[in-house]
Amino acid sequence: MATTKKDAPLSGAHKVAAFLLTLEKPVAATLLKQMDAKAMAEVAAAMTVLDPRLSENEAIHQLYRELSRRLNVGVGPRAQDDGELTLILETALGRERARSVIVQIHERRRVEHPFAILDEEPLPVLCATMSEESNAVVALVLAHLKPDQSAEVLAALGAERALDVVLRIAAIAPPPTEALIQVANEIRERMNEFSKRPRPFAKESALKSVAQMLNMAGDSVGGSVMEGLGTANEELLTQVKEAMFTWEDLGKVDKRGMQKILGSIETRTLAIALKGCSADVEQNILANLSARVRAMVADERELAGALPMAQILESRNEIMKNVRALMEAGEFKPAKAGEELVS
Repeated sequence: MATTKKDAPLSGAHKVAAFLLTLEKPVAATLLKQMDAKAMAEVAAAMTVLDPRLSENEAIHQLYRELSRRLNVGVGPRAQDDGELTLILETALGRERARSVIVQIHERRRVEHPFAILDEEPLPVLCATMSEESNAVVALVLAHLKPDQSAEVLAALGAERALDVVLRIAAIAPPPTEALIQVANEIRERMNEFSKRPRPFAKESALKSVAQMLNMAGDSVGGSVMEGLGTANEELLTQVKEAMFTWEDLGKVDKRGMQKILGSIETRTLAIALKGCSADVEQNILANLSARVRAMVADERELAGALPMAQILESRNEIMKNVRALMEAGEFKPAKAGEELVS
């Protein structure tokens, strides 16, 4: 059963799902029928992976109290989606006049926000499509997108192109609305075409999958496969080994294993490698150092100051080479995925 972080707020779908599960099934089914398709799908999905916090009686009582307050206070006005608005207009004006009004509303939206048609498009497809456009077109599009969308596209372009695009945005002269609408339509068409292309082979994902399978395989099977890889493709064997145990995995190494790893690492190398790393890795490493060595690492880290990421990665790679050497020598063996540890 899926769980959520303890400090994460409960979603509306999970609250509704918990409430429905306390009702008689016919009553719950009747309420589900009143929801729109999207909400029904979210609630139904939440009913299959109920948040563990909602299994406690006090949580359910709190849910009832919250529902009671909302019912007594009443629901304030909210914006209507196109489907709801259509129903209201059809009731008030009839189907033909309602359609005419909806068309006018859509046209007005297009004039006011020509690139709104891109708002609901998948960001990865938008980023990939923009990467094939000229910087001038990208600047025009990003100048009219939401800031979070523009930030994602800029990050995907790379530093050099991103700088040129930003400079173009700062100096942009808005073209006529008709031109903006045409560009928006063309971009959406290209996004539709891009989404139909076959996905490129993701070698990194494939290596990670192979590494996970070998980690979970028995020693005899895993060893045999690794030996075969070494014979067939030594470079591929090296890449698989690197994927089988990564820098982030250091955050999950037990005390004995971590002390074995840290025994041969210089304090300066460790101090540089810890810069900008995740909290799990940093805490696990520092927790397995003596107070004297922790102080030395802290001093080295402060003296080093800001460093380029390439230098930090070089130090991490040096540590990982030592880790893999220990693994090959049989002196360190990380726990396999799903393996239960007993103290």
